[in-house]
Amino acid sequence: MNRRFLAGAALVVSLSACGTDDTPEPAEPATTSDDAPTASPEAAAVTTAAASTSAPAELGTLKEAGFGQSDEYVWVTALVHNNSAYVGQTVTVNFNVLDAEGNILASESQVESFSLPETDHIVGTQVSLAQGETAAKVEAALDVEASGAFSDKPFPEMPTSPVKFTEEYGSHTASFELSNTLDMSLKTPRVSLLCRDDAGSIVGGGSAYPELVPAQGKVKVDVNLLASEEPADCSTFVGAPSDWDGAETAEQPTSEAAPQSGTPEEAFQIWVEQFGTKDWQAHYETLVSAQREVISEDAYVACRSAESPPVIEWGKTLSVEDVGEMLIPGTDVSLPATKVSAEVSAEGMTLPVDAHMLLEGGEWKWSMTQENVDNCSS
Repeated sequence: MNRRFLAGAALVVSLSACGTDDTPEPAEPATTSDDAPTASPEAAAVTTAAASTSAPAELGTLKEAGFGQSDEYVWVTALVHNNSAYVGQTVTVNFNVLDAEGNILASESQVESFSLPETDHIVGTQVSLAQGETAAKVEAALDVEASGAFSDKPFPEMPTSPVKFTEEYGSHTASFELSNTLDMSLKTPRVSLLCRDDAGSIVGGGSAYPELVPAQGKVKVDVNLLASEEPADCSTFVGAPSDWDGAETAEQPTSEAAPQSGTPEEAFQIWVEQFGTKDWQAHYETLVSAQREVISEDAYVACRSAESPPVIEWGKTLSVEDVGEMLIPGTDVSLPATKVSAEVSAEGMTLPVDAHMLLEGGEWKWSMTQENVDNCSS
């Protein structure tokens, strides 16, 4: 694993051994190591919006964006997909509202989190323009941070009834019933709407935060829409409240729970724990066999023991991605590899890191870099 730790622009925490890095590096959107797949930015153009993203492809995708205007108020909204089986990532969407000549009339960002795994999330907000200004287009840009202040416990899907529309004095209201599937009451869940016309184009939306949804009960939700016209339909998304900390009915285990046996994320967690306790003999046992033929256990333990790496502790898994076959440095052997993004703590900092775990004989192993193979085998 060819990795490095970076904390901002000033602080560098080395988790190297034998004089070089074979430890995890931060999950950075724009930078990857030579043996890691590059997460290329994706772009999606729609009728009324341009969408772009610098987010790692395994974390999130900006699928669509659009807007609706009523007087000087504009509702900008985006459809963002959580590509991973994990939640809690910080999701930021920036919206530029443009006029017909391409001038930026206003910019506004909305920061939320992924609260459901592998699901489309609706992220939107209101923008105020100067009187007389008319929006012609919205540009949306997405960023997803693997770590953040949000809960890593998944929020269950909350059913909603079909949306009904009413109009009064030129204002549109969307009404529907929201059902709570939990055995506990919910306070102020995030309810977002994305509305379309008959042609399927986005024409506006809105949001609401119901004060209280009883356990196993229902409430009626009325959302005042900002829309260019009366919508033909509105999609709803119910996200976790800001203080969400899970429930007994939530299906995903907490970050402290042991991962499933025999998974790459379990293997990486074990690797981190062994590294943190400097258990180099156990570390060597999970090194790919092709490199153990090149480096003896005594040489590896001596190589590691000559360094003073920082203590690291496991936090939680953030995402898992199959990346295909990977050539093992110092050998002519290739093995199936899985990229694991996780959160660890080191020297008082909490940071996201990536690692490639390799499947060998039904077990997940790790590998050293070519430079470390050369150093530790000499």
